[in-house]
Amino acid sequence: MTATPGRQLATGRTADIFEWGPDRVVKVFTGALDDAAIATEVRDSIETNTLGITPIRCHGTAALDDGRVGIVFDRLHGVALTTVAERRPYRIPAVARMLAAEHARIHAARSDVFPDVREVAVSLLDTDPLSDLDDPERDVLRRRIRALPSGDSVLHLDFHPLNVFEHDGGLATIDWQSAALGDPAADVAATSLLFTEAELFPGISTLQRVVYQSVRRVMLRFYLAEYQRRTGIGPERIAPWMTTARILRLGWLNVESERTDLLARIRADLGGADPSGTGR
Repeated sequence: MTATPGRQLATGRTADIFEWGPDRVVKVFTGALDDAAIATEVRDSIETNTLGITPIRCHGTAALDDGRVGIVFDRLHGVALTTVAERRPYRIPAVARMLAAEHARIHAARSDVFPDVREVAVSLLDTDPLSDLDDPERDVLRRRIRALPSGDSVLHLDFHPLNVFEHDGGLATIDWQSAALGDPAADVAATSLLFTEAELFPGISTLQRVVYQSVRRVMLRFYLAEYQRRTGIGPERIAPWMTTARILRLGWLNVESERTDLLARIRADLGGADPSGTGR
């Protein structure tokens, strides 16, 4: 049996969100996504709710009238932290601290369901977005990534204020399709990359770009300071993971406007000292 979703509530880089009855939404992917990837997101979303990491429940898949398959979730009852900051700019430091507190809370959770973030990154080295790297470069990257610290914390790997919402008096983090296990510093590196190297919203004006870049820098500074205060994890733990974060970003999304810069930074990192301390 198929159904037609209600009005569109949000749009993102890879999916659109529609009403699905009074208390639920359906996430419909804008590009081709195989059944295994959809099943993985359902599994990971159920696991994070079971662990108490997010209050948002996943209700499995739904077949749509147009032939696509969507994933059904509880409906959020609040706005993204990005919206909170936009409406009240004076709250940007507070929003950044809220983001850090939520991230530290997530990293306190443990699970054996998700893949090791290091192996996820290694697997992406052989995908089309990273095909410009030659075999020796990939070999060095494999060794360096696998030499990075292990860990069993739950990692989000796409953690930013558009994925964290005010909800029922607390916070709810959504979009768990990239969940992994590992050193929390890997996740903080991924967030740092989103604030500094990821493409801003497509189609914005030059003035908007300048404003958003300034806001991102301020928010990142307060986020990192608060995260370090709560966890003791600072720049010396985070920096070695930046190359891995770039590989994840490029391998997963391959945003055209980011591609050249990310590849250049990955290659520049190859020319520097091995952050794992194990040599080339």
